[in-house]
Amino acid sequence: MATKAQRRQATQNRIKALSHPLRAEAFRLIRDKGPLSPRGLSKELEADVRTVSYHVRKLREFNCIEEVESRPVRGAIEHFYRATEEHMIDTEEWGELAEDEPQMAQALTDEFMQSIVDDYSASRRAGVVALDEDFWIVRTPLVLDSLGVIEVMDASRSYENEVLEIAARSAQRRSAEGTASVPTSHSVAFFKMPKRTTTR
Repeated sequence: MATKAQRRQATQNRIKALSHPLRAEAFRLIRDKGPLSPRGLSKELEADVRTVSYHVRKLREFNCIEEVESRPVRGAIEHFYRATEEHMIDTEEWGELAEDEPQMAQALTDEFMQSIVDDYSASRRAGVVALDEDFWIVRTPLVLDSLGVIEVMDASRSYENEVLEIAARSAQRRSAEGTASVPTSHSVAFFKMPKRTTTR
């Protein structure tokens, strides 16, 4: 049984490991289709094998993946990895982190949100977002009761799981049929807001 400190460190490791989009996609592929090698990942991601190998090493350093097999291929040893965790973080782990190290929890959340802004900015600078029809941006301020908060949290998790299943099927088609890769950014954000004060 892991201690609270060990769970907290594991949470921080996974968050840092998945802060890079290529690394996050590599982790999802290993989780959904593994075991995979860096060479196999490079084909799936259509990325340079040296770059992918670097990110695989980082995932291993952060204990997100583990080696399960190695075999000789064309005079070299190819290493295959599987995910050590099915998820990045669960509610209990985040609750412990927020309670014990609130500044760390806030800083990690800020990094996530900044990554979303960075993705949008990169797409905007490249003249992609808003100039083609394949984008969806929704901001919906809501006023909920406590049960409504729980229901939206559950709906958000369900939606994210569905999107990950779509990504897995897409990866299979790219691998089997050679369909073109389309880089995208997908984000789900739901959080409470401070109560507005009314003045007369």
